Amino acid sequence: MDINQLKEKLNDLGIDEKEYSLEGDLQPNTIILYQNYTKWDVFYLDERGGRNVERSFISKEDAFDYMYKLFFDEIEIKKKFGLN
Repeated sequence: MDINQLKEKLNDLGIDEKEYSLEGDLQPNTIILYQNYTKWDVFYLDERGGRNVERSFISKEDAFDYMYKLFFDEIEIKKKFGLN
């Protein structure tokens, strides 16, 4: 999967583009994909600038897959418990 495919898959899930950043923009309250030299980081940036649920990957494809899975699992949990 490449970055355009990830964006398309997130769009297909109905994820608002304001909920994530694929270009490394450090916007609060978003899941961020950030290329850090030779590795790829995926993390949630809270309103105070704290990084949460941080994972690092050597492979960008693994980072893309992980980011997709975060949103997919969130949707599945919301469906299971009737949350919006």
